[in-house]
Amino acid sequence: MKKVKMTYLGLFLIALTLLFVGCAQEESKVSPTTPTQQNISKIVEEEMHSMMIKALLLHYDNPNTDEVEGVNVNPEFGCQGCHFSKEAVIRMEEWGKSAHGGYLLEVKEKDLNATVNEEVAPAWIHYDFKSDDKLLCQKCHTSTGFRNFVTDPENYNPANNTFLLAGKQREFLYCWGCHRVEDMSFELRNPGKFERVATYSVPEDRISAVPDLGEANTCMVCHSGTSSGEMIKLTDEIKGKDFGAYNSHYLAAGGIIFRTIAYEFEGREYDSPNPHASIENLCVACHMSNGDHTFKAIDETSGKIKAYDNLCSKCHTDEQEVMEAMEKNRKGFEASLEVIKNLLANRGIYYNPYAYPYFYPSPNPKEQIFPNAYRDWSDKDTLGAAFNLNLLYHEPGAFVHNSNYTKQIIYDTIDFLDDGELDYSVESTVSGEAQEFLSDVR
Repeated sequence: MKKVKMTYLGLFLIALTLLFVGCAQEESKVSPTTPTQQNISKIVEEEMHSMMIKALLLHYDNPNTDEVEGVNVNPEFGCQGCHFSKEAVIRMEEWGKSAHGGYLLEVKEKDLNATVNEEVAPAWIHYDFKSDDKLLCQKCHTSTGFRNFVTDPENYNPANNTFLLAGKQREFLYCWGCHRVEDMSFELRNPGKFERVATYSVPEDRISAVPDLGEANTCMVCHSGTSSGEMIKLTDEIKGKDFGAYNSHYLAAGGIIFRTIAYEFEGREYDSPNPHASIENLCVACHMSNGDHTFKAIDETSGKIKAYDNLCSKCHTDEQEVMEAMEKNRKGFEASLEVIKNLLANRGIYYNPYAYPYFYPSPNPKEQIFPNAYRDWSDKDTLGAAFNLNLLYHEPGAFVHNSNYTKQIIYDTIDFLDDGELDYSVESTVSGEAQEFLSDVR
């Protein structure tokens, strides 16, 4: 193995030397001075030194800080944990600009000495998730926990997670978390159907109805929420508990797509079909078009849908029309959530999405701290309305993932909150973008 590595290094240096020689020859056409072998060697040496510095700054995380300075290399796999193919180079660059990678490369491109902090990547930095009091979190907030869970969901025990890290070091979702590095196949880990990995048990019929999603099974583990609105209905006593006891968790796209997670009001139907649910490989098809590991469905430079040509165009014939409709729906979606927020405030329940557990009896941000959390829930429908607001606020793509279901949930939440009854009074409660967004829902 050592000889192979040295051979590759030698070839790399030769190629780099030839590159500089070629550049030097081009320069000699306009310059009377031809670089000597000594100058070329010096350039190569400086470039190699610069590369080594960058590599060190990208692959070292200080165990004494809460921030992440660089990738934590798993000694179980070494370099191969991420550098396992030619394509991996491209994918690692994309990953480094994704939420799964803590936006590490974006941060380092601005300043090599900068760190990834909680503001940039709260999902990995907010807690030291490898600690014993965060066992339940480890399957989605550490690579070690995720790898162990998706490899064997039935027998997973977080107490058996072994972290090869020191001090306060954190793990992003590394390549070896999703891909089978240990057997050299590098295949995507697949935990199987959603019913094998769901954290909540109701609605049982819908959970069991989620089909085998192929590669997207892997995504469903951490993007379907950790509790459902139906769990509220099964709770005997809701008073005296802060919202943390009912929190759906975040970015629960899978729960929205397959209608397993929201609080649904009695007497209303929620059976509108969702054409997006039938997309093959679902999440992967839209968020990893052509293998893209930024996981962003929209190209930030062009503003275009990355999967449009290969996927969306099968149903939507006008890309510009789709983009305009998405933007219009986004504004209506956000305006509708603001209506729910204000209606809850009218009941003395104030929502702050940046201060866990999110709901408080006071509108003053300074008083919105955990000990002061709202606990005086009058009924399950009011708690369910709060649940839906928090769920959708933390699932900003809901209006795309399952437009009809999202609108129904929002409509009924507003319908209940505006006068305490489900009486189709929404049209007289909302206006502007929210009214347009919710028109013809019921």
